[in-house]
Amino acid sequence: MPWQTITVIGVCAAERRAYASELAAATARRAVTIEAHDGAEITRAVDRGEALVLDLETDVDPAPILDVAGDRVVCVVDARHMFDDLRDLAPVYERALPGDPRGDIGARARSAVRALECAHLIILVEWRRSSTTELSMMMALASHLNPRARIRLSRGALSDLRAGGVDDPVGQWRDRAGWVLALNAEHDPYMTDPRVRTLRYEQLRPFHPTRLVRALDDLESGRHGVLLRSAGLCRLATRPGVLARWEQVGSAMWIDPLEEDEGWLTTGQELALIGVDLHGPRIFSALDDAALTDDELAAGPRAWEGYDDPLPVWPARVDER
Repeated sequence: MPWQTITVIGVCAAERRAYASELAAATARRAVTIEAHDGAEITRAVDRGEALVLDLETDVDPAPILDVAGDRVVCVVDARHMFDDLRDLAPVYERALPGDPRGDIGARARSAVRALECAHLIILVEWRRSSTTELSMMMALASHLNPRARIRLSRGALSDLRAGGVDDPVGQWRDRAGWVLALNAEHDPYMTDPRVRTLRYEQLRPFHPTRLVRALDDLESGRHGVLLRSAGLCRLATRPGVLARWEQVGSAMWIDPLEEDEGWLTTGQELALIGVDLHGPRIFSALDDAALTDDELAAGPRAWEGYDDPLPVWPARVDER
């Protein structure tokens, strides 16, 4: 195997650690557990060309590590509670200070979905007690979340690597998320199931915040299917001129302003929605009802700023201070 570093991620700590240890032994690499303060040391180890298996703790932001060691990323998923992990409202760090995203409601679910989205190889462990129907849905869901990843029911770490196509990954870790590929019209899942769908929603008009909250409650109710993941870009009428990132996992939702230089170009809403038994027309209708009406649009931004806005207040941007 010509590459040096394998990064192992996933929110199921015991299963992830066991797999990383097995992988290190099978490939004669040094196993290193990565905690929040280890980034600089890992950079030095990678630069020295050491053969490593990196086991990322759940509360570690993976981005700085993967920027250094993201050439081969393995996500370990416990099949017994994959769906529960994607709907978990728990934080990943109970004692996080205010402003630390590890303390957010739903942070563990967000970690679970991001681990799936950035992997080259997704490994399901503890899968033998799941039915064929359940496994089909889980593997298809993983593939919709990350169409460029190989999905495998684990049969041992070395066998998984040899069968998983990790020697020739497609795309960098930042470009693998299903929602990004859906917005770029490049979403082509490797595995499918009739119940698993990815929808793309576009709307030129900004959202009315109060009606948007109502629409989100409607989508969360399950009446239109189980929406496990949605992400993309949106605009709120009460906050004109600011493009926001939309991110939802299970019952947790974040709408945060983007910096102007992040490179996205859109005049309205562009969202990808991934889930099970999704009813596209009803979901689109609920979101359309949250957009400005003809009369509201004609009233203009000065009128919009007076609308009720129950969404969390954004921090002041640097250029506004």
